[in-house]
Amino acid sequence: MENKVFAVELNDYILENIDKAYQELLIKNDLLSFVRPNMLIAIKSNIVMPSNEEQGIITSPSLLYGLCKILIQKGARVVVGDSPGGLFNEVVLKGIYNKAKLNALEETGATLNHDFTTSVVETNELLVVKHLDCSNWLLKADAIINFAKLKTHGMMSLSGATKNMFGSVPGTLKLEYHYRYSSHETFANMLIDIQEFYKCKLHIIDGVIAMEGNGPTAGVPRKMGLLLASTNPYNLDIVCCHLMNLDIQNVPTITQSIERKLSVRNFNELEVNIDLSKYVINDFNNIETHNSIEFYSNGNKHKFLGKLAKKVLLIKPKPYKKECIGCQKCATICPAKAITMKNKKPVIDREKCIRCFCCQEFCPVGAMKTHRTFIAKIITKKKSSSK
Repeated sequence: MENKVFAVELNDYILENIDKAYQELLIKNDLLSFVRPNMLIAIKSNIVMPSNEEQGIITSPSLLYGLCKILIQKGARVVVGDSPGGLFNEVVLKGIYNKAKLNALEETGATLNHDFTTSVVETNELLVVKHLDCSNWLLKADAIINFAKLKTHGMMSLSGATKNMFGSVPGTLKLEYHYRYSSHETFANMLIDIQEFYKCKLHIIDGVIAMEGNGPTAGVPRKMGLLLASTNPYNLDIVCCHLMNLDIQNVPTITQSIERKLSVRNFNELEVNIDLSKYVINDFNNIETHNSIEFYSNGNKHKFLGKLAKKVLLIKPKPYKKECIGCQKCATICPAKAITMKNKKPVIDREKCIRCFCCQEFCPVGAMKTHRTFIAKIITKKKSSSK
């Protein structure tokens, strides 16, 4: 089943239609065969900020509701949660649960996570992470279901199944991880290490309403009409790229999973239960942050070229000052301390910036955007047209 990805058409978040979709996706394909009576199942959702499900930012609460119902009917105990990028405590999460209307999940018999204790686990068997900061509510579970959202992402190009488990790192410790694993390659391997550590039993992606453009929080909702699932998160992300018309070479988590022999090498090697051709969005507004233009060298031989390329070609966060409200969120959250406020507007020190895009992800009004120079756009366009 490792090379299989399953999909079902779902065009809205109406509970009756969701129930039918789950029967077709999960029950028919026996994807919940691991569920046993009284086992504790943790559903790691994507609740990065308070939002409604039509905005394409969070895992749909209606989809979570339907999944909780099925698991409870099978006799499992269910807890649902996440750790957004801010403080990981009762006050903050209770506010997010309320605003995202997640309290309705308790009608099914499931509970929302209220365990905010953490542990540091030694992980010498992983590639780059040797000590992992963990949220105990996930460690206590007998099984984890990773329920992600299909979105663009400033740093990783794709926010899908692999990236979603980064929410297992408690609260503001994520900023430390951005700084510790600052290159796109090491950051991607860190995300893969987290996946390999938790070994989720199932990965589901809400692609009913996806997000394009300035994702993962300030982009534009785009209807895709699909619910997807797999036991392999990397293969599931490859399918997402196919649907978004996104080159997998631009997604560091996928290129590294291929390097580590954890996924297939391309979409054509996968077995998908339905024909996805009519769901592919050819004009999906993607963020391509990786191999398409990052060909500069860091070696001494090409030192000048490397600096020039880094300045001219790489995608970067850029504040759009007319949209900025001067809240200082970007300056506060920046792990590299590369942002200062001048005249109540953010100024980025490009020598310090590690291009983690935390500022872009957590800007409350979407005033920080991914930016590519005109030259870089031309080069990327030429590379794409030559394929």
